[in-house]
Parts: sequence; C-alpha cells; structure tokens
Amino acid sequence: MTNFAYMSGTGNDFIVGQYEGEVSEIQIIALVSDAEYEVDGVIFVEPLDNNSVKMHYFNNDGSDAELCVNGVRCVAKFALDNNYLDVDRFIVKAPVGDLEVYVDENIVEVSTPIPTYEEEKINVNSFEGVKSSVGNPHFMIEVEDVDGLDLENLNSEVINENIFPEGVNVEIYQIVNRNYIKARVFERGVGETDACGSGALCMFNYLNKTDQIDNNSYVMYPGGDLNLRFENDKLYLSGEVIYL
Repeated sequence: MTNFAYMSGTGNDFIVGQYEGEVSEIQIIALVSDAEYEVDGVIFVEPLDNNSVKMHYFNNDGSDAELCVNGVRCVAKFALDNNYLDVDRFIVKAPVGDLEVYVDENIVEVSTPIPTYEEEKINVNSFEGVKSSVGNPHFMIEVEDVDGLDLENLNSEVINENIFPEGVNVEIYQIVNRNYIKARVFERGVGETDACGSGALCMFNYLNKTDQIDNNSYVMYPGGDLNLRFENDKLYLSGEVIYL
C-alpha cells in the first residue's frame, strides 16, 4: 500500500490508502499485522471525479463489511486532504450506497441510511435486546453498567444462541439522559472497538423513535462522542476524524 495514513474516526482506527486494485484476505491480514497501531480495518480510497470517491473496506480479519460509518468519515477527510477532489461536500460510494459527506476541518458529517429495527425483543439468557440493521446487523442491549459488564462473554452468549447465523455487532448501552447514551460495542469480524458509527445510528434511531431520547443527541463511546440528528427526514452523524 502506498500513500497511506493511520486515521481515527472517534476511536475507530484504520489504515487508509489509495486504491491500487483488488487485494486478498491474506494481504489485508498482513497489512494489519505489520501496522504500527492496532487497527479495526483497512480502507482503500478510489478517486472517481470531483464529486465522488469509492470506498473499499475490510475488517482487520480480512472480511468484508457492509457499512462502516466511521470509516466513511475517514475516507472523506483522506480524499480531501490528498486532493482527490476540491469540494468539501461530496459523495462516498460505499457498499450500502452513495453517502453524502461534509468535511469541516477535523469534523466530518455523513448523511446515512435510516436503520430498521424489530419491535419484538429477543431474550438471550438474562438479557433482552433489540435487533436492528443499517446494512449490517446489530443487537442492542440496555444494561445498568456499561463499564462493568463483560462484553466479550456477552457476545459469546449471543453468538452461541445461533440467532444471527452470519454474525452480528453486539451493542450495550445505558441512557444517561434525554441527550446522552453511553455505549460499548463488540463488532463482528473485529472484536471490541472504541466506537461504532453504524451501531450509534441503530441505537439513536431506535431510542428516538420509541421516545426514549431526544433528537440531536450523543452516543458516548470509549473513543469519543458521536452526534446524531434527524433533519428534514434525513439522518446525520458527525464526529472528529484525526491522524494518528
């Protein structure tokens, strides 16, 4: 990989570089193992025109992923900083579709798909959760103590139930007040990460639609805060993107 950078989108860390053609799972794993930082994924950015770039994303185990919102935000900043285009509002072509982004220095906002969720809750041992999707699957569980829960063990319990044969991202959260949600996530194909943009979308959409939190709220992850809001029936997520 040439012309690459280590980037963090609110705690999700990636290797980001220019697209130079197809890569194998073994090549991705090799890049991750040789990385100077512990990364959640590898992203290749393909310049298209002055209004769009294409995102090629891989989890750190070499597997594909349908959506990585924080990865999209890193793509946007990387593309602008490397002069792939010269406008601050443009399209990132991701596996789930075309996503509009806006770059304002270190803050990157993305207009995202609106998640779906199932009203009927699912029980896993002593836990009760909600199934949601925004191109990739999520299982959201409200808990009393986000920091103190053994998330890896909970993830194993969920996987062992065989409810999600293709795997799932497991989120735990607690509502701090009407504008703040505290959360952690165990991502499919990655493990526990410091943040998850698609998980934030699923939690915010579900909790807002069920009148548990207000519009224009924050999901607080160990890696930082993500702002989410509905505006004119569109869903927006924004947060900081930095170079490591």
